[in-house]
Amino acid sequence: MAFDSVLGHERLKDSLLRTIDRRRLPPALLFCGPDGVGKRTLALAVARGLLCARGAGEPCEACSSCVRIQRGVHPDVRLIAPERDSIKVERARDLVHEICAVPYEGRAHVFIIDDAHCLTEEAANALLKGLEEPPATSNVILVTASPQSLLPTIRSRCQVVRFSALSPSIVARRLQETAGISEQEARMRAQLGDGSLGAALALESEGRGRLRERLLDLLERVEKMTMIERLESAQQMADADVDLALTVLRSLLRDIETLRCGASVLLNLDVVDRLRALARGDLGRRALSLAETIGEMRRALRGNANRLMVMDLLLGALHRDVELHDSAPA
Repeated sequence: MAFDSVLGHERLKDSLLRTIDRRRLPPALLFCGPDGVGKRTLALAVARGLLCARGAGEPCEACSSCVRIQRGVHPDVRLIAPERDSIKVERARDLVHEICAVPYEGRAHVFIIDDAHCLTEEAANALLKGLEEPPATSNVILVTASPQSLLPTIRSRCQVVRFSALSPSIVARRLQETAGISEQEARMRAQLGDGSLGAALALESEGRGRLRERLLDLLERVEKMTMIERLESAQQMADADVDLALTVLRSLLRDIETLRCGASVLLNLDVVDRLRALARGDLGRRALSLAETIGEMRRALRGNANRLMVMDLLLGALHRDVELHDSAPA
């Protein structure tokens, strides 16, 4: 079932189901919380609940509406996502026209704006017109990991639904079910993911191997890099999937600390010889502190911190030019 497929957040799911069943869903909702914890998935479940032919609460998942929403082809459900890291004013204006229109075939229109913090200021101001007095048949759900980046006027017009990080045990159990890995490795990935199933799953993506090789090479040569080389590396990391890069880097540092302490349960077992060499050096003594602070940096980036500045600080810390705890952005 749609709501049951969303991990955790039991109170939120129960509350939303009751609200849908009573036909009292607020016209504008703001789903905010960490990346990868099910915000967009639950927003789509809400859409199915509103438009399901059964007409109450938990969607049936079998009617035409439920199936088409699942496939992304229902005319009354729109998912708006950033293009090149932004949602521009033209799309917001088009969206406002749709919000003010009647549904094509169902009881309601549902508009889900994913990564809503990517709305430009002009787009956000345009969207306000659609949020001020939307028709009773229109429902807007903004999804974001950075609610503080939204205009206060946008936030004030939405009912805020706060998502917390998932418990490591829930993430680990789902990893075992979907990835077929051992309980021990699932627990380790869940911890590295900071309560985000998306981050934990990313540790097994195809691109992860190539990215890990680049980051491992970086750790091996960072102490000998010039300032220019470090700036170039920081720029390359800032241009890539920063959250995945920090997650993978954190896994390497955790393994280095594990080896330094004499343990052998590793996430990156296939490169153990290279990690063991790093554990014997200066990086081994700082690995745990660096790994912990990288978690703080990931949270700072979710708060819209400058990616290049964060990567520059990270390279400086790995080189020992700066103290990461003193310099990490808040």
